[in-house]
Amino acid sequence: MIKRYFLLLLITILSFQTYAQNDHKHVKLSEQIKGKRYELFIENTDSISYDIFLKVETDDFRRSSKRPILQTIKGNSKVKVLTMVILNGKEGKYNYILVVNEISYALELDKDFEIIAFKLDREIKSKNVILYTKDDCTICPDAKRILTKNKIGYTEYNLDKDTSNYEKIIKEFKTIKPKSKFNHIPIIKIEDTLYNEIVTLEDFITALRDGFN
Repeated sequence: MIKRYFLLLLITILSFQTYAQNDHKHVKLSEQIKGKRYELFIENTDSISYDIFLKVETDDFRRSSKRPILQTIKGNSKVKVLTMVILNGKEGKYNYILVVNEISYALELDKDFEIIAFKLDREIKSKNVILYTKDDCTICPDAKRILTKNKIGYTEYNLDKDTSNYEKIIKEFKTIKPKSKFNHIPIIKIEDTLYNEIVTLEDFITALRDGFN
């Protein structure tokens, strides 16, 4: 626990100068007031987890903790992080610093000439993924390796071998994207969203980033 505390503190210090304080797209601080009691919450509306550093400065409250708060906030959750009681005769003012660090797991393609990094939270790897491939698809082996290496479960349909279901796949594709052409392979389906404009591995990473975000 102590080792993790200092690790999070080190991450916070390293990122403190580069990440906007108190202003994050998905992670916000909110309060609930019950008489003299102020409860502070961190809400994460993203699908991935974040480590937060929260420091509250005030002379108007008695606090449950005066130490900086280092905590992991899971995706789509709201967590109470601090309780404060206003002191008699005080206005109830406080300042805070909130620093947010994305914690996730690197999804990367190791090549001699490039490393493509992508952040993916362990909790959302359970999404339903279908990959459509063909024998002459040059990037399909690497696309499958990215998924396998990062333990992302998927179902593969090889359109050269799975001829019995080919028409069924085309019909499903036309239903989801009626105005789009069934042209580029691979095609990846994440839940109910199809990505069919994948020409390069960078396009594949972009589709994954969008599908899992």
